[in-house]
Amino acid sequence: MTASFRSELMKLRRPRVLYGALGGLFGCTILVTVLTFATATAPPARLTAGFTNASRLVGVVVLVMFLTNVTTEYSLGTLRTLLLRRPLRDRLLAGKVLALGACTAGALLVALAVSLASAAVVTGVRGTPTGPWLADAATGYANTVLAAACYGSIGLALGVLLRSTPLAVGVALFWFVMVENIARNTWPGAGHVLPGLLAGAVTGVPGSVPYSHGLAGVLVYSALSLTAGFVVFARRDVST
Repeated sequence: MTASFRSELMKLRRPRVLYGALGGLFGCTILVTVLTFATATAPPARLTAGFTNASRLVGVVVLVMFLTNVTTEYSLGTLRTLLLRRPLRDRLLAGKVLALGACTAGALLVALAVSLASAAVVTGVRGTPTGPWLADAATGYANTVLAAACYGSIGLALGVLLRSTPLAVGVALFWFVMVENIARNTWPGAGHVLPGLLAGAVTGVPGSVPYSHGLAGVLVYSALSLTAGFVVFARRDVST
């Protein structure tokens, strides 16, 4: 598993992968943060409000990153080579997941710093006050990592199950961008069941679901997604 972890880190350091993922992550964070503070009619109570509001878009970016990391192994045929060198599939996939998780946690920490800097600039220009933010930032970061873990687990499962990048990305975007947004406005119980809305409750996006309920839902979805991904990856033939 250690060898798989290290090789995955090397792959993630490639400029095409690194700049694409970080560009999407930081771009979403900066855009939502600036809009949050620039368009607010009243000063937001927290300097991390922009980071919280960006958590849903950031989660989708993380999902796509996990998803494409798996599907490209199938489409490029590199998975067969990896399995020849490391036939223990569970350890291979575990190394990939740990490497992706570590990189995601680091990227989110930088994204939080970028969001706070953007918020400070906008509030400074507008002359709006900012209260204490350090403890709030630590809590917001931890909750965002938990939510991102849920999105990443779902992305991993979709990648393993569907194995096609266009199909898996299409299914993910259709669900999280369309289905959940429609359900949130038409079904009162959607926030208690759907994964994206539960993740939003964890990160602090305003809603009717308590934090404890959102946290429990996020942990359940993460466990189920990882279990499904590992079981299918271990048992299904690579060529089918």
